[in-house]
Amino acid sequence: LLLDDNEDVVDPGIWEETDEGSVLRASTDWVEHRDPHGLEKFEPSRNVEISLAYVLSNIGGDVDSSMQVSAILPIIHSPFYSLLEIIDPDCQPSDTLISLIASPLAPIYTACIILSKSTQSENENSLIDALATHTPVIIFRYGLDQTRFPPRPHMSSFSPSSASALRNGLFRSPETLLSLRYEAAERFLHWREIERAVESIHISNREIAHRLLEKAPSWDKAKWEAEWESRLSHDVATRSRENTVTNRPANTIHRPASSIVDPLHFSSLIAFSFSLLKPAKARIMRSISTFMESMSDCRVRIAVVGSFCIGMGVGWMLR
Repeated sequence: LLLDDNEDVVDPGIWEETDEGSVLRASTDWVEHRDPHGLEKFEPSRNVEISLAYVLSNIGGDVDSSMQVSAILPIIHSPFYSLLEIIDPDCQPSDTLISLIASPLAPIYTACIILSKSTQSENENSLIDALATHTPVIIFRYGLDQTRFPPRPHMSSFSPSSASALRNGLFRSPETLLSLRYEAAERFLHWREIERAVESIHISNREIAHRLLEKAPSWDKAKWEAEWESRLSHDVATRSRENTVTNRPANTIHRPASSIVDPLHFSSLIAFSFSLLKPAKARIMRSISTFMESMSDCRVRIAVVGSFCIGMGVGWMLR
C-alpha cells in the first residue's frame, strides 16, 4: 500500500520478525560511506519504519477490541519509554520541547494506519477511541466500500481518500508529515503527564506511609511499670486464691530416659578395640607383602650369583 509503485522509495527492505510483530525498514535515500581506503560506498538509509500488527485484519469481526489494544499499545509505547528516560522529569511542556519531540530524529511513530474494508462497527470505534489518545490514527478504507470514515474525537486531521493520497501525504508533503509529527508529539506529552501524575501519587503515598511509621508510638517501659506495678501484688494474690496454678495439665512432652551410668565406658572401649582390628589387619598384610617381595629379590640375586659361579667354573675346566 505504501511502498508499491512508490517512486520515492529507493530500497523497500525486507520484513523482519520481532517480539512485537513484523517490522519493515525501507529507505527513501542513500547514505554515503567511505572505507579505510577512501572508496565510496552507498547504503540505504532505512529511514522509514513500518510495524505491522496482524490483529488489525480482524477489525469488525468477533475479536475483542481490548485484546487488539493490548497488542498494539506496547508497540506505540516502546519509544515513549526511551524518550521518558532522556527528558528531564522537571521539564514542563513547552514549544521548544514539543518541537524537539516532533523532529524526524525523535523515535516516536508518526501515525497508526488502520486498514478497514468493513462497514463502521462498534468494535472498530472502540479500537479507534482507545488508540487515538496515544498516536495519530488514520483510517483507510479499501475494497468495495471506500466511503470516508466519519470523524471521531482525537483522530488525525489527515484523512486520505485513496492510496495515492496516502502516499503523497506521507512521502511528498512536508506540511502533512510535520502536522502528523506534531500530533504524535502532543499525544506523547499527554501520556507523559499521565505517567508523571501517577508517579507523583505513588511517591506521595510512600511518603505518607513513611511519616506514619515515623510517628508510630513507641513503647514506654517506665510508663508501663508505673501503671501496672501497683496492681502486681494484688493480682498475684488473687491468682493464688483461685487454686488453679497447680491444676495445669501434665506436660505431654516425652523426654528420653536417662541412660545407665557407665563410669568405665566398657562399651566404648570394646567398640574402639574392634575398630582397630581392620587397620591392624591391613598393616600385617602390608608387612607380609613387603617381606615376600624382599625374599623374591634375594632369590633372584642368589640365582644370578650362582649362575656367575657356574660360568666361572666351566671356564676354568675348559682351559
